[in-house]
Order: sequence, then C-alpha cells, then structure tokens
Amino acid sequence: MTRGRKRSAQAKGKGTGRSSRAGSPSRRRRQLAVEGFRGAYNHFGYHAVRVARDQGRSITGGHPDTHQRIHREQLIDQSRQFMRDNGIFRGIIRRAVAYIVGRGFQLQMASKDKKHNQRVEADWRRFWTKGRPEIRGLLSGPRMERQVCQELLVCGDTGLVLTDRDRVQHVEAEQIKGPKGFSDGVRKDAFGTPTRFFVSPYGSGGRVSTSRAQEYEPGTEFLFLCDPDRPSGTRGVPPCQASFPLLHALKDICDSEAASWQIFSRLAFELHRENAAEQAHAESKADENDTDTEGRLAPRVSEMDQALIFHTEGEEGIKPVERNIPGRDFPQSVAIFLRLIGLPVGLPLEITLLDWTKSNYSQSRAVLEQAFVTFLFWQGVLEDFELTPIVEWRIQKLLGKTKDEAPDLYEHEWIRPTFPWLDQLKEAQAQALKLERGMTTWGIVLKAQGLDPDKIAADLVAETVRAIKTAEKIKKQTGVDVPWQRFCGLEADAQGKGVEAAVRRVVDRKREEDQDE
Repeated sequence: MTRGRKRSAQAKGKGTGRSSRAGSPSRRRRQLAVEGFRGAYNHFGYHAVRVARDQGRSITGGHPDTHQRIHREQLIDQSRQFMRDNGIFRGIIRRAVAYIVGRGFQLQMASKDKKHNQRVEADWRRFWTKGRPEIRGLLSGPRMERQVCQELLVCGDTGLVLTDRDRVQHVEAEQIKGPKGFSDGVRKDAFGTPTRFFVSPYGSGGRVSTSRAQEYEPGTEFLFLCDPDRPSGTRGVPPCQASFPLLHALKDICDSEAASWQIFSRLAFELHRENAAEQAHAESKADENDTDTEGRLAPRVSEMDQALIFHTEGEEGIKPVERNIPGRDFPQSVAIFLRLIGLPVGLPLEITLLDWTKSNYSQSRAVLEQAFVTFLFWQGVLEDFELTPIVEWRIQKLLGKTKDEAPDLYEHEWIRPTFPWLDQLKEAQAQALKLERGMTTWGIVLKAQGLDPDKIAADLVAETVRAIKTAEKIKKQTGVDVPWQRFCGLEADAQGKGVEAAVRRVVDRKREEDQDE
C-alpha cells in the first residue's frame, strides 16, 4: 500500500509538472502559433495583448494629458526640426497649407441690414485683407491664416491673443505654458473646462520664461486652436507624429541610396601587369592615418577622384569590375513611404509629388475629393476658432453691442478656398448640369470657386449693360444690328438671350430694392 501510494504520488506529481509547463489552457493560448510562427500577432484582439505582455512590450494607458506631459514638447521639437531640415516633411506641410488656405477666406455678411453688411465687409478688408493685423505688423490677414494653419499641422495646437492695441498676437504652442502646476498652460475647472490660458514669452536663452507668464480668458482674450485626439484631452500633438519613425527611416534610405550611387559612379577596374604589387607600391604613398607600421609595410593608398584601381598579377591589361546597380526597388519603396507619411494630413502621393502621370481623370478626381475631405475639416477649424471670433471681435468694436444684444448683425458666412479643378471643361459641364437639374445654385457654384456671388452679379450687370449700349451705338452709326453678346464673351444664341433676361431680372430687382430703401 505504501509503495502504491508513493507511485501514485509520483505519477500525480509528474502529471502536475507537465500541466504547469505546457498543459494548462492559459499557457496553450499564450503560445498559439499563427502561420507557423509562435507568438505572432493576429486578428484575435485579446490574444494580441497577451502576446505583447509575453514579449515584454509596453502598452501604456491613462489620461491623455499624462502622455502629453511626458512627450508633447519633445514631439513638437522633433516636428520643428523636420520643418527645418527635412524637405519631404516641409513639402507635405506646405502643400497641405496651400490647399487648405489657398488665397485666404472671404467674409460675406448675411444680416438683414445691407448697409451694415457693407460697413463690416469694408472694415474687414481694411483691417484683415489689406492691412497688417499681426501685432508686429509683418503679416497680412491671409498670410496669418497660412501661418496659423501651418502651426496647427506642425505642432497640433496654437493660440491667438486679442490685444488692446487693435491687433492680433499669434503665439506658438511652446509659449502656451504656465508656472509650476500649469505645465500645459491651461487652468481648468472641475469638469476640465479651460478657464484661463497662460502665455509665456521667450527668454534670453531661447526657451520660454514661465516666470513672466500672462493669464488670458478664453474666447474674449485668447483664441485656442486645437484638435484633441480624445474627449478628455486639452492640448494637441503634431498630427504627423505617428509618421515620425517613417521619416527617419526614409531619410536613412535616401542617404544610403545616395552613398551607393556615389560609390557606383566611380570607375572601377582591374589593372593587370607584371610585378603589380611592386609597381603599385611605387606609385602609391603611405597612409598617413595609419601609424602602426612596426614590423610590416605601411598601408598604401592611390588617390584618384573618379576611379578605384585593383592591382593584380598577370598579363598586362585593364578589365572592368562588374557590379550590381544599387536600389533597384528604390522608387517603389519611396512611393510607399510617402503615401504612409502623408496619411495623417490626408495628402495623397499625387499631390505630394505633383505627379499625375499614372492616373486618369477619374482617379485624379477621386483622390482629390478624398483629400479635400480632410482639408474641409481643417478649414472648419480655422473658421470656427480663428476667423469667426476675430470678425465678431471687430463687429463688437464697430457697434458697441455684443452678439447676445444684436445676434442678426453678427450673421455671416465664409467663402472658402476653391476646390482644384483638374479639367476645366469637364468641371464646368458638370456644374452646368447640376444647375439645370436643380441640384445646386449659382451662388454655391461661385462660392466653390472662391468668388463672391454679389460681386459677380454686379459685375455681370455692368458688363452686360456696357455690351448692350455698345451694340446700340454701332447700330445708330451704321444701321447694322450687331449682337450685343459679342462684346461680353457670350454666344449670340438662345443662351445669350437667357443671360440677357436673367441680367434684366437682376437689374429690375435691384431697382425695386433701391426704391424700397
């Protein structure tokens, strides 16, 4: 009985040992092989986390401000360095800004008081479009729009101070920083709502001086532009930060390719002759960088800018050295990298390289439409958090009334930068068809091209009236009835008659409005 019990205990122990090493269900799940590779990642989400744990990978969680407190400033510094010395990153950012901002946004007041609308629009042109609203007087309004957009794409957030000098101060992301306890530059209430923003000037050492930080009230004194990644986040990080490792890798690839071609471009050949070693020694010189010459000959070098010579024994003659061309797949690799790098800002490869040789019209149009979805988002950020608050700030100065006191007088809209037209004829035909089918309006089509419908209507009226008067003048002098459409670029057909009727309706409506006023 004793021996039997001992064997049973031993068997039980052995079974327990096998189970602890490989037999437990949890162990088998962690070591699940995928396509023959133990511990590989797959589509099983929870299993991917287990694999990461087993491999010692770090997956951190927590509040977004916790991550930003550690890495945000370093990410901004890296992004700014890319803007300074990485042509690919700089080109992507500047290209995106060119599409998002273009020639700038145009203000169109929409209140019921037309005189008020004209007054505000005239003030805006004087202050923003033609003036120098930036506090240093270096930038016009449209140039400021581009700079603010660039800061958003480079740093993730930026700010504007509405000063008492009737000017706007643009501050960088690094300057939104406060004293101890407010390293993110924001004072928040219990719900996380910003109640004050801190702005610190740059000190003599080139870093911000938080000891001289100034507090500003959001909305009325300080405009904060940001696109937080998470609902509980306050500050932003560079939108392209996820592509930073790719930028480093692509730079290494380009440097390696350039070095390979430099080596490949040098003429390499074998020089066959008798006593090659002795003659090569006589024609070369000692390597001055090698000081360890005791007991052996000093290494010899032959300095030739465009050639590498290998001296060999044998019959006299010259034989070229065959080599493989480096980087056969280099263009394809660079193209893939550029597509991945441009993804965070919605910039496709065709726009980045301005290369449409591999795309037809339909493909190009589809690419631009998808890219413009992202551009529209950033345009909305600029409208809602920069341009609209500044316009309302200007209107309040003109009226002396707040938006709550006279909401109608603050009504306005923005004519956004134009969507690029690839084929002018096809785009015009498509817009004309939409107009005929009632799928759009004349004003929407003009606004899509960055044009003011009221100004275009007034110009058309003036141009048509001039053309009609010119035709009447010719008829009086010669008695010949010349189509007036000839003098304003229209065809003398039913289309021209339709335009004439439309212009006459505009003239009649304007006359009635003037009488009512």
